[in-house]
Amino acid sequence: MKLPTLEHPDRYTGLYVIDFHDTCAVGYTAEEVAMLAESEAYAHVKIYRIYAAMPDGTMELVGVSHQKFQLETGLFFYSLDLEAARRDYDKIHRLADGNLPCRTQLLLGGLGEKSRLPFVVGLAYPAEYDEDVSRWMLDNEVAAGAYADGGVGRLESIRRDARVIDSAQLHAIKSRRTRTRREVFASVGEPIQRTA
Repeated sequence: MKLPTLEHPDRYTGLYVIDFHDTCAVGYTAEEVAMLAESEAYAHVKIYRIYAAMPDGTMELVGVSHQKFQLETGLFFYSLDLEAARRDYDKIHRLADGNLPCRTQLLLGGLGEKSRLPFVVGLAYPAEYDEDVSRWMLDNEVAAGAYADGGVGRLESIRRDARVIDSAQLHAIKSRRTRTRREVFASVGEPIQRTA
C-alpha cells in the first residue's frame, strides 16, 4: 500500500486510511468509514486507523475490523438530584459542542426513584472513538456526577431504561466533521480525503 504525500501529516492522527487494494485513501472519519464499509461495493476494503504520524510522513497504522464501526458506546455520569445533573449537562454542552473528536449525542435522563443515583448525564458516540473521547474528557478535566461508568452494554440499558429529560447533538471539531454519504462516495478514488 502506497500512501500519498501529506502536508502536515501529524494532523491526520486519529483519522483513517482505507486500502481499496488497487489504491488507498487517507483522511476518513470513523463515520465515513462506516458508510463505505456497510456498502456491498466496499465490503472487501482494509481499514487502518492512523495511530501516530511523524513530520517526515511516516505513519503508525493500526488495523480495524469492519464490525467496530457498527457499534456505539457511551460515558455516563450519575447524580443524586436533578439540579446537579442539569449543571453537569450544561457544563459538558458548553465545553464540548464543536470541540469533540466526533459527533456525539448528549443526554440528561431520569432513572426512576428506585435508583440510588436517579439522574444521568450521558455521551453516546461511535465506539471507534472511545479512546479519543476519554482523552478529550481528561484533557479538559471534565468531572461530573457522583459516579461514572460506560460501555456498549451500558448505553443499551440507558437507552432502554432512562426517561430522557433533555438531549442535544454535539458536533465534532470542524476539521473532523463527517461529510454526507453522497460526498463520501463521490470522493472514492481521491488519495487525500480532507486537508487536516
